[in-house]
Amino acid sequence: MPPARVSMKGGATDDMEPLPMADAKGTVVTFTVDRMVYSPSPPVIFAVVDFDGGGRFPVELTDVDDGALAIGDRVEMTFRRLFTADGIHDYFWKAKPIRTERKGDSRQ
Repeated sequence: MPPARVSMKGGATDDMEPLPMADAKGTVVTFTVDRMVYSPSPPVIFAVVDFDGGGRFPVELTDVDDGALAIGDRVEMTFRRLFTADGIHDYFWKAKPIRTERKGDSRQ
């Protein structure tokens, strides 16, 4: 996101395959909580996520309590609105915590 032209392993060029982000899951490697930047729902929380199967991505988190977030937490990707300007909405990927199943509940 976007694909790198040169591989980190072996130096291969232009051989990356596109993968869907909708089902991507990963682990929070590090994060920061920014209470100074403007946000309609502060604070803004950014994390570096290592994805299952490879790949690392710095991403904004959503639907998370900054006091409960920890390194090693599992996240999944979700497509969310970043901002609106002149009535035009801009969307991109954010990460959200993976909710554990509750007893008798098959949703995650």
